Amino acid sequence: MATYKTWSADYTQNMNMMGSQMTINGQMVQKPPRKIWLNLEMPMMGQQGKMQMVMGDDGIMWQVMDMGGQHQIMKMDMNRITSNSAAATGLKINPLEQLDPSKQWEASKQMYDFHVIKGRELDGQPMYVMEGTWKQSALTNRSLAAVPSQVGKMRVTIGQSDGFVHRMEQYDKSLTNIVMAMEFTNLKFNTAVPDSLFIYQPPTNAPVSMAASPCSRAGANAGEDSCR
Repeated sequence: MATYKTWSADYTQNMNMMGSQMTINGQMVQKPPRKIWLNLEMPMMGQQGKMQMVMGDDGIMWQVMDMGGQHQIMKMDMNRITSNSAAATGLKINPLEQLDPSKQWEASKQMYDFHVIKGRELDGQPMYVMEGTWKQSALTNRSLAAVPSQVGKMRVTIGQSDGFVHRMEQYDKSLTNIVMAMEFTNLKFNTAVPDSLFIYQPPTNAPVSMAASPCSRAGANAGEDSCR
């Protein structure tokens, strides 16, 4: 995936944890290493809301939410929270990369021991399928202690031709029921994407909230809620 200059995809995430179900749909564009543009439709407080996230090379992430007639703009300096977030878990996880599926895969390998299982075909392409169970170091990590009680194993589906992480799944303790599934479809690679897509300028005099961390479940690893 590191060879792609740009990529875009339709994004879907389904979560079913602690009796709560949520589906997020959207579109994502990335221009590595940092440029991200993301449009989502997701339920918020019993209503269907919309969220846009934009980040450029400066590491400033803008989050624009529309919910119930209210418009909210949040500004997050991801550079300032990177070291603190990583230190909290003791893992080499960079919040700047939480929306990058290749980086999520690398972070997952710090928490799970993976092995190859029977492959499958997805989107007309043969796939490698990796299945992982918790490493002992993750089970004893106090910051991650709540996650293994909900998640028993993880499964990752990687394209044999494009090397892209097409789907990531987490299963409950029974190892049979999916609690989180994240999938990228309609993938396009190395298309021309203008840098202006990754620049956000709030309207004049619009109120802007400063946030300490990104408030979105989209792309969160291991089922964690990143709203803190």
